[in-house]
Amino acid sequence: MKNITQSLIKELEKYENKKLCGLQIKAKYYDNIKFPSSEVQLLGQWFEYKATGQKDRYGNIPEPPLLKSGKYPKKFYDILEHIDPFKKILKENNFEIIETGKRIIHRGLQGDIDLVLKDKKNDKIVFGDIKTTGLLNDKWNEFGWDEDSLQFKHNLMIQAIHYKLLGILEYEYEPDFYFFLFSNKNTIERKIYKIVLNDNRLEEHLSHLEKIFAIKKNAETNGFKAYPNSNDCLKCPIKEKCTEFTDVPVITDIYY
Repeated sequence: MKNITQSLIKELEKYENKKLCGLQIKAKYYDNIKFPSSEVQLLGQWFEYKATGQKDRYGNIPEPPLLKSGKYPKKFYDILEHIDPFKKILKENNFEIIETGKRIIHRGLQGDIDLVLKDKKNDKIVFGDIKTTGLLNDKWNEFGWDEDSLQFKHNLMIQAIHYKLLGILEYEYEPDFYFFLFSNKNTIERKIYKIVLNDNRLEEHLSHLEKIFAIKKNAETNGFKAYPNSNDCLKCPIKEKCTEFTDVPVITDIYY
């Protein structure tokens, strides 16, 4: 049985709304076909590896692209300027790295925790997740990290909820969860967010998981449906053998 990760939750939500092709989900999560990282994702993986030693999801060392000069693009050097401040953040907050990339599995749920930390103030386990972003202060983008809008951004916050739930199942208490945010636009902007859940947030997540399990079971039983669109198809790693591939945009009705 395929375990449910926070990434799979988001993709099954899109699939249920016909915003993501089911054949891509099957390829990525069931057939273990590698989907290439975008340059933004690679930049984040590179920073995380250099800061903590954590390899990418496939167990590989992230490698930046090379320019004709044989050097990396400038941003891959600039992002490393955040490493010493990151280490200072851990020290100043009395956090000690216990483990990186820890996989926790319980009751069909799974999470790969960037940082398992010990809070030396109370000897409790806390979770940390490293993000590099060009949207550190963006309020309106769905992936923007402005603190006043985060409560409305399900795609960003679900990771904290999911990992806290797994932490409860693993340790029998709710670990604190921190996002460590680093700008990929400059070398000076950084933020730390401690995610504090409302009283009913975990119950809401459990209820939502029931719906996700049902979507997943239906797709596994009856087959994942194709929802092709030209933009996704042209970037899809299974496009050469996919019978549903299209490079023609779908006509979209716009009501005015």
